[in-house]
Amino acid sequence: MAKQYTPRNRNNNEVFEQLGRELGTTPPQATDLEEAVLGALMIEKEAIMSVQEFLKPESFYKEAHKIIYQSILDLSAKIEPIDLYTVGQMLQRNGRLPDVGGPAYLAALTQKVGSAAHVEFHAKIIAQKYVQRELIRASTDIQK
Repeated sequence: MAKQYTPRNRNNNEVFEQLGRELGTTPPQATDLEEAVLGALMIEKEAIMSVQEFLKPESFYKEAHKIIYQSILDLSAKIEPIDLYTVGQMLQRNGRLPDVGGPAYLAALTQKVGSAAHVEFHAKIIAQKYVQRELIRASTDIQK
């Protein structure tokens, strides 16, 4: 198994946004798939098992999605059910619910998907976009 890369700069989104403004491009991302994966994870209790091996919180582009996914991982680690209610409660307990857009945003995520049928495929695309962003960041660091 490959060693997990942990970036020095925890706030890569700011770096990528600045880079995007300088170069006039948007970093690789798939926020629509991020929403679909999070929604699928909250409607299908076994879906987390197929993605947690390769999908990490830092794989997500949007900060709110990172926070939501970390809550899902925390629930999974405690062997608690993962659904709209429990994720919302976990975020509420941690004081992070407003940071992700509140209960309405969580509910919207679950309404964006009908099933978790392709959750693994979509999660792999998210992980791929993360690797692409990290490659861009590393090459930019090297150039500097």
